[in-house]
Amino acid sequence: MSDNTSITVAELAASLGCAVVGDGSRRVHSCNTLFDASPEQVSFLSNAKYSKHLETTRAGCVILLPGAGKAVKRAAGLDPLTVIEAKDTYYAWQQTVVKLHGYRKHPPVGISPLASIHPTAKVGANANIHPFAVIAENVTIGDNANIYPHVSIMGGSSVGNDCILYAGVRIYNDCTIGNRCILHAGATIGSDGYGYATNQGVHHKIPQTGNVAVEDDVEIGVNSVVERAVMETTIIGRGSKLGNGVVVGHNCHIGPGNLLVSQVGIAGSTNTGKYVVMGGQVGVAGHLNIPDMVRVAAQSGIMADPEANTEIGGTPAMEVSHARRVYLQFVQLPELAKRVKELERQLTRLQSPPS
Repeated sequence: MSDNTSITVAELAASLGCAVVGDGSRRVHSCNTLFDASPEQVSFLSNAKYSKHLETTRAGCVILLPGAGKAVKRAAGLDPLTVIEAKDTYYAWQQTVVKLHGYRKHPPVGISPLASIHPTAKVGANANIHPFAVIAENVTIGDNANIYPHVSIMGGSSVGNDCILYAGVRIYNDCTIGNRCILHAGATIGSDGYGYATNQGVHHKIPQTGNVAVEDDVEIGVNSVVERAVMETTIIGRGSKLGNGVVVGHNCHIGPGNLLVSQVGIAGSTNTGKYVVMGGQVGVAGHLNIPDMVRVAAQSGIMADPEANTEIGGTPAMEVSHARRVYLQFVQLPELAKRVKELERQLTRLQSPPS
């Protein structure tokens, strides 16, 4: 939004279903961080490590938990904070950014004559297909799709309505992409899984004859890979979000609402339940079942099935409170080793016969 389309804090709060504490007549037009915000901008706090900035921020409005603004002591010469109180500050911030900035706009290029579209392909209404996109035989593209340059969609695949495929996305044959999906640059859907039979030292490729189904409202990050199944279907469940550089192996079933942060790697034939969260660089062994609501700390290694609704971490992954105790001892190993050696020397002296 520009200054010409600014709104009052009171109007913003009403759209969020939240209450205002302070001057609701202040006008705001955009969002920024606590450190950089100007008096015409909105900011927020969801991480306590940044709370010190509340004393000096010049933001016109800050989204805080109910009652949090009362404890803030402002620096000399600064006005009291104007606060929108929200029970879920991060969600309120997300809604504010959407309201004041909106999502990225896609140029209405129509269907470029420089795109290669097979005569048997079907392209929906209001689709934008950029130059050098390649759409093969019997492909279906839904309404309002945005297909950027150098996207390649191989034969028999389908892309649903309102999808965005950024530059360099590759969709192999016979894969399905649901509605409202976002695939970022370089994402690859349906490449062969890592399957070989070794005989007498020679690795023989196993044909990967299945496909991939990406369900509705999925977002897949830059250079992420979802491998096709050996014989059935690799599934990315509805509403799941994959970060950059994520690899999902063949035959995996990723449940609905999963969050897989960047560089997660999941080996083949592993299933996850609903709302599983994996931090960055988590590695998951094959043929496991990760049940609903499991949360995995970054850089963990999962080698066995965890319990549902647990928080795990470490390698091998274990319940987080236990992992903290294990790693606390781990960082003290040099000191513990010195103490053991000293005890061994004392024991040796005690056991030696008197001279």
